[in-house]
Amino acid sequence: MTQDKFIDAIFAAARSKGYPIENSRNGKQIDFGHKKLHEEHLRQLYPAILAEDAHIPTPIERVAPGRPCSHKPMREILAIAKTLWTAQEANRI
Repeated sequence: MTQDKFIDAIFAAARSKGYPIENSRNGKQIDFGHKKLHEEHLRQLYPAILAEDAHIPTPIERVAPGRPCSHKPMREILAIAKTLWTAQEANRI
């Protein structure tokens, strides 16, 4: 998965879970209520967060400290994004 496809899949998955996607000066961002993760955060999370053994809070805290409310939703969003990406790749074969 390329970085751009990763970001697109994350936003699509977040939207499917009902999280608002907003535009900001840093590009698009996912609104988790009190905290947000924007495109630059997602770029910095790639590819570490895709590792099978990735502990989701660790890379998030590295690039966007103080956003613990995003950890659980990002686990769910990441699982959906991986499914979306896998389905897209399977359709190309």
